[in-house]
Amino acid sequence: MSLADLLTACFGGGNGSAPIADRQAPYLSAEQAAQMPLDLFLERSIESAPSTMQQRNAFADIFQKHLEGGANTGHVVQVVQNTLERLANNKTEVATAQWACQLLGLAAQSPSSEGSGGYRPPQTPTSTYAQAAGSDNGGWQTQEPRHRPPQHKVNDADIYIRSYFFPSEESFHALINFIGSAQSTLDICVFNITDNEVTRAIGEAKERGVEVRIITDDEQLKCQGNDVERMRDQYGIPFKTDSDPSKFMHSKFAIIDKRAVWSGSYNWTVSARRSNNESAICTNDPSTAQAYSEEFEKLWNEF
Repeated sequence: MSLADLLTACFGGGNGSAPIADRQAPYLSAEQAAQMPLDLFLERSIESAPSTMQQRNAFADIFQKHLEGGANTGHVVQVVQNTLERLANNKTEVATAQWACQLLGLAAQSPSSEGSGGYRPPQTPTSTYAQAAGSDNGGWQTQEPRHRPPQHKVNDADIYIRSYFFPSEESFHALINFIGSAQSTLDICVFNITDNEVTRAIGEAKERGVEVRIITDDEQLKCQGNDVERMRDQYGIPFKTDSDPSKFMHSKFAIIDKRAVWSGSYNWTVSARRSNNESAICTNDPSTAQAYSEEFEKLWNEF
């Protein structure tokens, strides 16, 4: 059985007689689910498990269409894990969800899953990366001589660059899942944070043991709805600002585990999410992650 088949089996098939949990869950119809982007479909279908199981054949068809449309099975596993962890009632359930999804992740990486329909981001030659970064000699490293060789090794075949555009709930959920995938560190350097869902995801990362740090603009702390000081008070998350009214701390990026970066024009605000034309990229390119990590440390020490 391919990984795509395994994932589909999780959503459908069988006789629909699986036990229904006691957890109260919202109802989700197959008609509603069919209109959702992939990430939202995964989250809502898991949250609404009783109604999902009652319509599992229809939900299986919806999920199969996402897979046939090129859904990244590794990303699917990560979204499923993040959702299960969020819904878990205790540490045992969290650990169970983590291990179950790790098994799926290992299956995705196994040679037997090759050619099973799973999507891999297109390979991009090094020269193209250099051109995108503005380098004129074909390499990332020489743009900033202070950059050291990357600490995290990633096989070339596993390197990805993903593009996101706003307003888009699918792009927004990609950001939430990016934050939710942090395991050890989450370094955030953002002009403003006012979106409560983003704040909740950051707080949940802190509560599961991730070391979180935030750099933001000093003037934005005074804005109505800014959540940075609240995160310090509620979750104990440290933050620093530029403390200079004559200029802005206008960067907008985050690094998880010093291995992957989210960066772009997107402020972590409700207006950016729902109204503005914004863009962002996410990549696990080791040189890029190293460069952003060094920039964060430089600003953290400077402020």
